[in-house]
Formats: sequence, C-alpha cells, structure tokens
Amino acid sequence: MHKSRLSAIVIDCHTDHIEQAAGFWSQLLGQPAHADEDGHRATIEASDSGVSLIVEAVHDEARIHFDIETDDLAAEIKRIEALGGTKVSVVDHAVIMEAPTGHRFRVSASKLHRLPAGGNVWGVD
Repeated sequence: MHKSRLSAIVIDCHTDHIEQAAGFWSQLLGQPAHADEDGHRATIEASDSGVSLIVEAVHDEARIHFDIETDDLAAEIKRIEALGGTKVSVVDHAVIMEAPTGHRFRVSASKLHRLPAGGNVWGVD
C-alpha cells in the first residue's frame, strides 16, 4: 500500500529573472511568489488543497507539466507503468514519466515523512 497526490503544476519558462516571470502568475492568482535561493524556481501556494504553482527557469522547451509526489517511489512508478506510462529519465532524484498520450510529468518522493490526508491510497483491496 502506498499514497500519491498531485503536488504541483509547473510552468517551465525561459528567463534569467525568475521573480519577474513568477510576478505575472502571482498577480494573476493573488498569492505571493517565493523564489528559491538559486533563482531558478519560484513557488506560489495556489490552492487550499496543497497544490503549488511553480515557475521554473529551464533551457529546454517552455511548457506546463505537473508533479506527483509519493511516499513509495518504486511502487508509484510500477503503478504508472501498469497504467501504460513509461519511464523517460531520472533528473534530480525525480523520475520523468510519459503518459500514453505523450504528455510528460515528474514523480518524486514526498519531502514529508508522510503525505497529507488528501493523498490517494493505492494497493488496498
């Protein structure tokens, strides 16, 4: 048995000024943006459900994707593969997966010891 949940919607963008890029989304949602120390990522707590909007500076394609967090990374990858997803790569301790539709998303271990009560429970009969 393991848990997983949608943790973030990530906006990958081409920018050298993450605060400026995040400023648009922050103003749009009426929530403050908090830039990381390295200046490559800003987080906006966009909802009461614990889902964040993350604006991230990238060198590859500008796009929007989402992040899944889990308390058992191996079990979640196995579950996604059983649904038809495929593993693309591992980047910064996260697994990049691709849905059967061609859309990519990131799966990572929860930064918390356990997921919030709102996570889905898998493997229960």
